[in-house]
Amino acid sequence: MKTPVQESRGKELPRTMEFRDVFFLAIGGQAPILSMLTYTAAVLIIVGQFSPISDLIGTIIVLFNGLVIFFLSRRFTSTGGYFTYAFYGLSKRLGLETGLLYTFYSVLYGSAYVAGSVFIINYILGIPVLLAFLVSIVPAAIFLILGIKPSAKYALVSASIEVSVLVLIFIVSMISAHLRLYNPLDHIPSPKFLFLSILYAIGIPTGYGTMVPASGEVKKAEVNVGRAAILVILVGGGLMALVLYGMVDASLVSGNVGFATSSNVSVILFIKHLLGPVGIPVILITAISDGILATLSFMVASSRNLFAMGLKGVLPSPLSYLRKNSPLLAGLATIVLYAAIVLPLLSVMGSFNAFLLLGALAGMGNLFIHISANFSLIKINLDAMIRKGSEIVVASVAQFSSFVIIVYSIFVTKPMIAITFLAFIVAAFAYTEGLGFTGYGKKALD
Repeated sequence: MKTPVQESRGKELPRTMEFRDVFFLAIGGQAPILSMLTYTAAVLIIVGQFSPISDLIGTIIVLFNGLVIFFLSRRFTSTGGYFTYAFYGLSKRLGLETGLLYTFYSVLYGSAYVAGSVFIINYILGIPVLLAFLVSIVPAAIFLILGIKPSAKYALVSASIEVSVLVLIFIVSMISAHLRLYNPLDHIPSPKFLFLSILYAIGIPTGYGTMVPASGEVKKAEVNVGRAAILVILVGGGLMALVLYGMVDASLVSGNVGFATSSNVSVILFIKHLLGPVGIPVILITAISDGILATLSFMVASSRNLFAMGLKGVLPSPLSYLRKNSPLLAGLATIVLYAAIVLPLLSVMGSFNAFLLLGALAGMGNLFIHISANFSLIKINLDAMIRKGSEIVVASVAQFSSFVIIVYSIFVTKPMIAITFLAFIVAAFAYTEGLGFTGYGKKALD
């Protein structure tokens, strides 16, 4: 007689999400307000007045990678996303390694947003770090366990408010600058700082990566996933570039540009000055909301990736257990991973440094999984009877740009970051090869 866990294995998730749900869940993955207060602050510190251009370069790179996902999502519509693309487009072994690297990317990206949210809450309210951590993680964990529909509804409301706040900040910034314009190309940084700023800038519009593993829960996934990916990149990256430009422009006019680009709280203080008495309450409320939403979006992505890998037998099969059409055990495993990563780092290096570390590592992981996706699209076209030249060109451009940035980033980031990233790649390879020696693994990978 089968147990409830065994009965629920091998089942795909029901398709309940419309285009609107996918779009706003992906916007949640971008975490507009937290990105502005954290990733944007990092880009400002690194390249100052050139930051809007760094953001646009990062957005263009992400757009090419997003176009690859646009093409792949029309071919593969099941749960798993990048893992599924590589599993069927390249090989099962490379699929497993890509799935493990996606877990690395999504868990660290989500954890980076948790650390960023903790930093904002702790800075404004002065409450203990552990309490600030619980403010983000507990509501996100509850929504994750409740399932995808409640999560999507929360994303719709929260993301709409945050995008509106960004538009308001841009408009008020330009009014404060008396609509005067400056030329960011007058302040081109050295290649070292340019590439480092791009590494953080690509973290701003990459929210579409959170909904790709949830393709199996999207209605008309072959259409809606790709459309949402492109629209999210353009809206998120373009809007943040405008906000960056407005902030720097207003700071130049007021004579405070040096201050605005030299502190990890410069963006907070700028908004406080820009919006007056309502500035801090707006930052606090939206940062808490965004911290919950971003954490939730990446938790959804992480759990669906683990679910798909459990379903294919390359990770323990209980991860594919469903309760009320939701991957319960994969969700619980995701929550444990987030807590196990964030809490020690918060205690050792503080919230903002933890954010910088996790953000850099996740940025490299993001580039790596897209290198895998780009290879998948190229190989699928080369193997096909009818090859689509446009897809090969897009994938090749995305591949080249991603490869150049990830290689350069390895050399310009701190050795600890590069070593940790490379060590995880080796660990993923070792796990894959080790699994292949077992009878269970041979069946899953052959």
